[in-house]
Amino acid sequence: MVSTPEGDSVECALRFDFKATNNQGEYEALIAGLRVCTVLGADEVEIFSDSQVIVNQVLDEYQARDENMIAYLKLAKELLGRFKEYRIIQIPREENEQADAFAKLASATINIWPRTIPMIHLLQPSIIKQMEVGAVFGETNSWITPIKEYLINDELPSDPLEAK
Repeated sequence: MVSTPEGDSVECALRFDFKATNNQGEYEALIAGLRVCTVLGADEVEIFSDSQVIVNQVLDEYQARDENMIAYLKLAKELLGRFKEYRIIQIPREENEQADAFAKLASATINIWPRTIPMIHLLQPSIIKQMEVGAVFGETNSWITPIKEYLINDELPSDPLEAK
C-alpha cells in the first residue's frame, strides 16, 4: 500500500509468473512500491517492511551475498536514489496483516480477486536484464540494402520483381 501524507492511499497486490523465494518476493514488493511512488511524483518515501533481511541490506547493516540478492539490492538502491529522502523501517510480521492478506489473495485463484484492488502482474523478475540490441554500421550490401534504400531515399530496385 502506498499512502500520501494527506491520507490518500493506493492499494495493489503483486502476482508473480515466476518462482520467487520469500526474500525475492519482498524485494519485488519494495521495487514495485518504489516505482509506484516514482510515478506518483513522490520525492520522499517512508517504507515499512516486515523483512529483517531486506531492511538491513538496504541500510547496509547486512551484506547481500547471493547473486540475485546483490542484483535486487542494487536495483532497490538505484530506485531509492531518485528520492530526496527515504526511511526504511522494519515492523513486526504480526503488524503487517494487510500485506499478508494481499499475498494470500494474490496467490489464490484469480477468479476471487476483488476488482477494486489493482494487481500488478509480474511476468519476470525485476532484476532480469533486457536484451540489448545494437546497430551494425557499414557499407556492405545484403538482403536489407534495397529495403534500406527504399526507406531512406524512396528508391525502388530496378528489377520489377524485386521492387514488388
